[in-house]
Amino acid sequence: MTPSIDTASRVEIVELFARYCHFVDHGEADAWAALFAPDGSFEVAGIMRLEGTDQLRGMPGVVTEQGGGKWRHQVTNLVIEPGTGADQASVRAYGLVTDWREGGKPVSFTDYEIVLRRLDGAWRIQTLLARMP
Repeated sequence: MTPSIDTASRVEIVELFARYCHFVDHGEADAWAALFAPDGSFEVAGIMRLEGTDQLRGMPGVVTEQGGGKWRHQVTNLVIEPGTGADQASVRAYGLVTDWREGGKPVSFTDYEIVLRRLDGAWRIQTLLARMP
């Protein structure tokens, strides 16, 4: 039998990415960093890599500074599959950032490759890699 991700986990994972977008866009640094495993990483290929809670906390401030508080993130088209272990999941998704100082003009579009890990009963981002298509 092929392993699968149960419905409750799928809902939790979708909620995780809704929080991810809201927290980064509204400068909620501690809440955004808490979505990651303590040793988790966020990387935009060829541009930046942040690893661990202390570095991750800085990302919402960068978004606020560069986007003037008007950038909005969307994580869409989530494909959620079992990971390599019982407490892991693999997610592929699209990441869209729009700038509402410019009427919603796209700022970036990326393909996400994500590994999630269940820690203390909650899904957390272990690695998130964003690549420009």
